Amino acid sequence: MAAQFRLSVCPHDTAKNLAGWFLLNTYLQRKLGITMHFEPSDHFNTEREQVLAGGYQMVYANPFSAFQYHRQLGFVPVARPVGLFDETLLVARAGTSPDPQAEAGLTIASATDKLIVHFLGLTVLHDLGWPLPRMRYEFVGNHLKAVQAVVAGKADAGFVFNETWLGLAEKTRAGLQVLGQTHAQQAYHCFCVGPELLGRLSDIQAILGGMRQDPAGARVLDDLRFQAFEPLDAEALTRLAALVEPL
Repeated sequence: MAAQFRLSVCPHDTAKNLAGWFLLNTYLQRKLGITMHFEPSDHFNTEREQVLAGGYQMVYANPFSAFQYHRQLGFVPVARPVGLFDETLLVARAGTSPDPQAEAGLTIASATDKLIVHFLGLTVLHDLGWPLPRMRYEFVGNHLKAVQAVVAGKADAGFVFNETWLGLAEKTRAGLQVLGQTHAQQAYHCFCVGPELLGRLSDIQAILGGMRQDPAGARVLDDLRFQAFEPLDAEALTRLAALVEPL
């Protein structure tokens, strides 16, 4: 009986386009000649705990999770989207003026404090001169929910992943204002494979890297709004550790 593998995808990405990730999973199965089950999760911490509990062989992970999967389970980064970096925007409802010096402080909506997006958001607050000890953080599970908390008035401001911001409907963006953002271009999501698939690492890199030249692969990339994937080498782990170990 052929082995069945499992794929996990960062909830940020499945929240944007769940159907597209099912298409990518089908594409990878066909190209690799394997059976791979994909079951999405809608919460960052839940998804990370599921992977760390074992039973997954491929992940598309945010920087913090990718490092945890490598350190605890031996996963290796293999490819990342071209030209896409994890950056953070601080947003508030349009027409409002959050006062960081308010006696009661401010509530900031954030997906979770175990993501590079939250850490980068803190640097935005610092650069704006907002006193960090006066901020309260409402951890809502994913970036889209952080946007929704701000829109609904449940938070004074929110940390939003740049990809989430770009994927919002124009009407939603029009109801928000950007107070600050990062431009570090150092962190990124990436595909990683576990020990059970390391023997296919070069195949996986070639398949992901060749998607733009394959009509079927190009359609999947377009659906997910990715330009292309590029390979990662062993140095990616060193750079990744430097970014996320402070978290």
